[in-house]
Amino acid sequence: MKKKLLLLVSCSVFLSAHVAQAQIINPGFETWSADMLVPTAMNPNTGNGSTGWWDFNLYNSSFLGSSPISVTRVTDTVHSGTYAARIESKVYTPTSWNIYNSYGIPFIGHAYNDTLGILFNGNVNVSTPSYAPGIPCSVKLTQYKFWYQYNPNGNDTAECRVALISSGALVAGGVFKTNAATTGWQQATINFTYISPLTPDTLYVLYSAASLDMSPKAHSVLWVDDVTVTLPTGVEDGLAEENGIEIFPNPSNGNFSVAHQTNGNKSQTVEVYNVVGELIWSETNKNKSTFNINISQSPKGIYFVKFNDGEKIATEKIVVQ
Repeated sequence: MKKKLLLLVSCSVFLSAHVAQAQIINPGFETWSADMLVPTAMNPNTGNGSTGWWDFNLYNSSFLGSSPISVTRVTDTVHSGTYAARIESKVYTPTSWNIYNSYGIPFIGHAYNDTLGILFNGNVNVSTPSYAPGIPCSVKLTQYKFWYQYNPNGNDTAECRVALISSGALVAGGVFKTNAATTGWQQATINFTYISPLTPDTLYVLYSAASLDMSPKAHSVLWVDDVTVTLPTGVEDGLAEENGIEIFPNPSNGNFSVAHQTNGNKSQTVEVYNVVGELIWSETNKNKSTFNINISQSPKGIYFVKFNDGEKIATEKIVVQ
């Protein structure tokens, strides 16, 4: 029987010197409910209006576009317990795609395309309708782990993206990608990369059976089970307050500059991260007041620029459009 552990959501909890593990809402995918709009579909949550795991199965409804069901409950491929989640990438109809394509922006920084097999966390109310991505989390997590199996179509890539958010601003994130077919269960570990000293209030998690940034293929299948998060050991991340850099132009087409005041002959590092904390550009130099950056080949969306000169760390947002 799977352990049911509470996700720590209060910073008042004193963290011991030992790294502990906790599990998020429905971590073993043991709880499923019938879809409000599609009775034949089962979703890994406690029902409409609840916070937990969600998918795009509701778009199987003729009212929302008659798209295929992409997330299912399985009993034949499980890591432990009774159930696991099976995610299959499928081509959605133009009608449903026109509704959901912008939902990808909070998670991946750009709109979805029409081929999806997506499992994400949040609160969804179909009857309202309303959607709030993520689940409450005010702990600076260090790792996100899960067990998976993968059967890609060709060279397709499965992904898991995680992010800790504070009032809409990225605090930390990480990503796991694989295009390797598995012969059994494997454990994936995502280390959170922190770019802000803020205390998070929300944890975003998204799984995709196909690539989110390249060319996804239909019928790639990802199985997921037994999610855990690793808590910090009590040592706070020593980031300084955001200040001291200027980004221009912002928004940009991916070509922009980062200016700052030099302070002696110190090494200065500028890094650019995407919305899940994945490093996509970096340069280290001495006594350089302006860094010219080109990420125009990266997907359009929100990025974060981090400056570090050994004494101060500053982080600012850049929009690529």
